[in-house]
Amino acid sequence: MESNKGTDRPDQERNIFRIFYVLKRALDEWGEHHLNLMHNPRFHITYMPFFMNIGLSGISNNELAMLMGVTKQAASRIVKELMASGYVRAEKNDIDQRSSMLYLTKAGEQFYIEVEQATKLLEQEYTKLIGVRNYDTTIDGLLKLIKFHESKPLK
Repeated sequence: MESNKGTDRPDQERNIFRIFYVLKRALDEWGEHHLNLMHNPRFHITYMPFFMNIGLSGISNNELAMLMGVTKQAASRIVKELMASGYVRAEKNDIDQRSSMLYLTKAGEQFYIEVEQATKLLEQEYTKLIGVRNYDTTIDGLLKLIKFHESKPLK
């Protein structure tokens, strides 16, 4: 069977589902590769957004769930895995007894800094490729798309 790639379906390259799928897969592969370089192959790449949003200053478990757009139970499962990895610790929230404050451990802080440095290098590669203005516009556009979907109830 002969491939018609690029001839009868010029819209395929710009198909939004393909774009997001390929980009997510590429970012996951990049992340897995860098986790191996950091001698941390057991850290699951899907936990990275949660880990990085705990950050160096900490966050409540409720805020983390809201920020990530998941249920408290879903966030709690990932936080338990992060705690088991030794990178995150939880303390009672003095302000809201129904939630916990999440903080990085010393090992978590070091890992966070390593990930942040690797991410900055990737962002530098992106800005070399498409320019700072295009990169910033892309990020701003993606944030608007997220806000659009978060504000629209499914019908």
